[in-house]
Amino acid sequence: MVWKFGLAFLGSVLLALVTFYVWATSGSYPRENYTAIFDYGVDSQTPEDKGTLSLVSYNIGYLSGLTNLEAVERPKTMFDDNLAQAIATLTPLNPDIIAFQEIDIASKRSYQVNQLDAIAKALGLGHSGLAINWNKNYVPFPYWPIATHFGKIVSGQAVLSRYPITDNQRTVLDKVASRPFFYNAVYLDRLAQMTQIDINGQSLMVINVHLEAFDNETRFKQTQAVLTLAETYAKDYPVVLVGDFNSALNRPEEGDRSIEIMVASDVFTAALPQAQWTQQPTFPSAASEHKLDYLFYTTDTLELKDTRVITEMGSPSDHLPLMMTFVFK
Repeated sequence: MVWKFGLAFLGSVLLALVTFYVWATSGSYPRENYTAIFDYGVDSQTPEDKGTLSLVSYNIGYLSGLTNLEAVERPKTMFDDNLAQAIATLTPLNPDIIAFQEIDIASKRSYQVNQLDAIAKALGLGHSGLAINWNKNYVPFPYWPIATHFGKIVSGQAVLSRYPITDNQRTVLDKVASRPFFYNAVYLDRLAQMTQIDINGQSLMVINVHLEAFDNETRFKQTQAVLTLAETYAKDYPVVLVGDFNSALNRPEEGDRSIEIMVASDVFTAALPQAQWTQQPTFPSAASEHKLDYLFYTTDTLELKDTRVITEMGSPSDHLPLMMTFVFK
């Protein structure tokens, strides 16, 4: 009789675990909206000529500052302050396009604030393309203590634009094959987001990426896939390829550097020459040591005017943003 109760108890526990797993790995955000385009109904004050354009790329780290990935409880006031600081820094720069990585839409860890909408409205930029890459009911990370679990996450990458967005797509890149299924089931998708922008009748393709951070072999595969994708788009459009490539020349633990795949391209050129990469680091945002964030562009169709790291941003994120100005050829 005792063994029957034991089996029943074990079965109940197993059922509860399976039920929790299915619920946790599901998401609340509709899949059909994973590549939504939004029009905020604001006057973006679009210039009539095809003058100099400005683009910012920013891994905004869901506005968690230097606490990203740390097992700490974060007060809402910290997120409010970081949002205000990011907006205050971006406002005088007046960018035409911003490519965000790690931006939260409706996540417990950032108090359910739609960070994309908040920034768009504050900057008066009228259009955005969203690419969801993390939609889970419960993410049990950081592992301990339980109070610091991310919980529900709706997050992704986004392109915010002064000009109308005519198309917005996402390509899911390879996951780390060596990780167990239950890890990958709650892990974010690594994406390439392809956003087409109409700039006074001229199309510009912005490819926004956030590549694997922890597995070098997978990051190599993702970088090669992104370059192949971008070079295909470059046959038909001027292209800027931007984002967090999670590779730096001065991190010996990487071994071979995946970012060097980009240098070999005959189609794309880095906004900052490779010889200067270690001189303009982007991570961590305080006392930066490594360049993980990059801007590449098609030299046949675009002419670079200037580029820099926005060091005055400080630490709303653990990354610093990049900025480039350019014109169509």
